[in-house]
Amino acid sequence: MFNIQIFSFFILCLTLFILQPSAICLAATNAPDITSKRYSQAAAHYHTIVGFKSKSPSRSDWLYSASLFKKAYDSNPEHTTVAPKALYMLGKVYNKSYQQHKQRQDLKKSADFYEDLIFHFPNHELAESGMASLGRLVLKNKEGILNKERLLAKALTSYGTEPEAKNTAGFLLQRLKEHAKERAGQETAAPITLLPTPSSAYVTGPIRFWSSDNYTRVVIETSAPVRFKDHILDAQDNTPRRLYVDLSDTRIPRTFQNPVIIQDGLLKRSRAAQFNPSTTRVVLDMESVGRYKVFSLLEPFRVVIDVHGKEVKQLVPRQRKSRPNKTGRHYTLAEQLGLGVKTVIIDAGHGGKDPGAIGISGLQEKDVVLRVARKVRDELRRKGYKVILTRDSDKFIPLEERTAIANTKGGDLFVSIHANSAPNRRANGVETYYLSLATTPEERAAAALENAVSSMQLSALQDILSDLMKNSKINESKKMAGVMQRTMVNDLRQSYPSTRNLGVKKAPFIVLIGASMPSVLTEIGFVSNKTEEKRLRSNSYLTSLAHSIAQGVDAYSRTLR
Repeated sequence: MFNIQIFSFFILCLTLFILQPSAICLAATNAPDITSKRYSQAAAHYHTIVGFKSKSPSRSDWLYSASLFKKAYDSNPEHTTVAPKALYMLGKVYNKSYQQHKQRQDLKKSADFYEDLIFHFPNHELAESGMASLGRLVLKNKEGILNKERLLAKALTSYGTEPEAKNTAGFLLQRLKEHAKERAGQETAAPITLLPTPSSAYVTGPIRFWSSDNYTRVVIETSAPVRFKDHILDAQDNTPRRLYVDLSDTRIPRTFQNPVIIQDGLLKRSRAAQFNPSTTRVVLDMESVGRYKVFSLLEPFRVVIDVHGKEVKQLVPRQRKSRPNKTGRHYTLAEQLGLGVKTVIIDAGHGGKDPGAIGISGLQEKDVVLRVARKVRDELRRKGYKVILTRDSDKFIPLEERTAIANTKGGDLFVSIHANSAPNRRANGVETYYLSLATTPEERAAAALENAVSSMQLSALQDILSDLMKNSKINESKKMAGVMQRTMVNDLRQSYPSTRNLGVKKAPFIVLIGASMPSVLTEIGFVSNKTEEKRLRSNSYLTSLAHSIAQGVDAYSRTLR
């Protein structure tokens, strides 16, 4: 028994000496974290099967060894000390398993883990060894299992086109280039498509969030558009379930890397760090999340993460579930449930540094819509509604924050108020939009104006929106837009008979994206039209507009009771 304990202690010490030299110095003063402990256990097992078993390891021995290193890596992929070593050992273990048992999947996994090491930790001391090991795998592979050209493209991106010949990776790169030339049958190597070179994009501020019991929105803003990818890591032992988003070719200043405590029942906190020289990683520690969505917005570029709690199934009375009304139109979900409206979110567009549209005599959209929003608030309060303004002063609020306010304040309806502008100064009238894909030039122009993006960027936004709309209240919003537009026009015409009805339209307005309640955007007139700009300066006209909007909200609310 004593000899077995001595033997086990010897194995652990040997492991620490070979693979974790720094741990010996720290052991006397610092207790190792769970990730380091798991790595030590994995390394001890590896050296046991490699050096002290009487027979060659079976494939199950290798796979179990790999599972231990994978467990150590998964417990904290951001661990700058353990994670790269775990990836290196995963590549090595699967390589040994392939050499002995010739299973194709082992070779692929070995190459994958070496690649992960090289391109996630390019400056780590093991990256060079990983490159050399991966190069040998590729050069020796006779069955074409591994894509040599893809590896060469990646390697040239990370190591440059003229690495030093004495460098092992450089030698292998030269061999790989020769292979590419031979395969192409040309005197010079076949053209290789390189990955994008690192840009100067950086995170421009601390991570922002807005939250309620069942919804959280997290926003990361960058100085330029970047590629991003999200991943989920399941909970393990004391480590919570995590969602992390990697921003490629992006740097984050240390001042923005401090953890942000959220603790809203859905998320515990967010963390951000420079995962490697070209990647920023943002991690969200989860508590109880039902679904989430990650998408980007433009001008400025920001990555938005919408997190929702687990949905509670609502029972719809069976006799009314799909029953049409007298006109043959089927009821919306809100109508079926008999839901009323208690809280209305009124959003005055633009504000602060963003004036919005500017009239021919200098009238600014931001000022007009704020005055109208305040009047709508007062009208609706007199009708018994609870009303929340996204802004009650001349301040700038990002578009994504306005939707987040509506969601976190428990709004039942969301109304965003704007004023229009057009190159044709004769254009005039009132129109109401709901969230959908723009199909006409007028709809695209309106969306580009209010989103402050170009037509090219609007096209990209429509691609994003086609996926986001799956969980949006499109039908309810469309019905709300119809009721409000009809009511507003009829009400305004009593005092202003020439009011032109431009109808209900659809467009991908950023301010409506992600709203969890019926939402519309109303354009109350054209500041580019001389007559309407004059009206929009008139307090009595703004009062009439506010009354018509409040009447529209109330009319829609009554359809749900």
